[in-house]
Amino acid sequence: MSRNNFLSFAQSVTEALAQNPAFEKLTGLAQNANLNKAVEMPLLAFATVRSAHYTVQYEMLNRISARIPGLKAPNYLADLAANEHVREEVVRLLKADVQNAVNGYYPITVFQPENPLRHARRMARIFLDGIGIYRRRATHEARKFSKQAREHFDGVPDYYKRNFHFQTDGYLSENSAELYEHQVELLFGGTANAMRRLLLKPMKEHFRDNPDGEGLTFLELGAGTGTATRNVRLAFPKARIVVTDLSEPYLRAARRNLEAFDRLDYVRADAADLPFAGEKFDAVYSVFTLHETPLEARKAILKEAARVLKKGGFLGVVDSAQLGDVPQIDDVLKNFPTNFHEPFYMNYIKTPLEKLLKTIRLKVGRSEVGLFSKVVWAVK
Repeated sequence: MSRNNFLSFAQSVTEALAQNPAFEKLTGLAQNANLNKAVEMPLLAFATVRSAHYTVQYEMLNRISARIPGLKAPNYLADLAANEHVREEVVRLLKADVQNAVNGYYPITVFQPENPLRHARRMARIFLDGIGIYRRRATHEARKFSKQAREHFDGVPDYYKRNFHFQTDGYLSENSAELYEHQVELLFGGTANAMRRLLLKPMKEHFRDNPDGEGLTFLELGAGTGTATRNVRLAFPKARIVVTDLSEPYLRAARRNLEAFDRLDYVRADAADLPFAGEKFDAVYSVFTLHETPLEARKAILKEAARVLKKGGFLGVVDSAQLGDVPQIDDVLKNFPTNFHEPFYMNYIKTPLEKLLKTIRLKVGRSEVGLFSKVVWAVK
């Protein structure tokens, strides 16, 4: 099957799932922890096709950009395609993600496909935006912002005022917020959300006596546009979640994306200097935030997280895997900041999260790795 035919096939399957009443009926079983094997195979098929769909989109973006004079796509996909361990781990991650839903750690509504027409329109914008990203990569331009983005500089630390991943306006514009989640899924071949959900299993096990989260209050640091928030809300439907982020545009996007959910409060805040009293939250968590911060900010964020966490509370971090976690991908991790503007990433992968958590006197649990990510959790 050609790449174009495969892309059409992936799009048609995704669209069919989104419109199929059977899938809606399946999601209605979300709170039933006794899902049978008949549910597992359709979900795995959906997750696999979704991953292939994003992978083909990203390859198409790179091929189109390579035809534009002066532009050069990163060798990121080539690195991954040549790594047999990575290919095996994609399959392992998707299977584990589906199995966690089948086992009742989170409802299968986390797999809800999005509107295919909206997806297609956004993809067209991403292809156009990708030209600017590749130009910034070629010239190493990492501090270029629109007038709209500069309006959000107040109260933002200097390290944050950059085009992370060479993306347009960094994290500081509405346009960036609208494209970000799709861009991340392209980068990780449709596995980003599965990696985010690594948080949920240890979190559910910690709160096993209160699986719905009734009466609990959680704090999310660096929530972005709310994708991880949605996962946690679905896993703990009765908990209250305080959603924070440094970026006002991204926080507004999160509010729009999560408007169907209640018991969510939105606060613009620097995770290194939180505006909350001590021992206020039953759980504090962050997802793909810490690798974007310099070491001193990283230490301050974890210290603040411990300060506002109740005694016996849960602190969870999902972020990039680090050197030595999985030796087979160490070279991929080292090459990542070369291909993408990640100025603090090399220090991050060399500084174990487990070590930092121990310095703030938390009891660190075991960590688990899924593809390029890891989850680390601790108890106060």
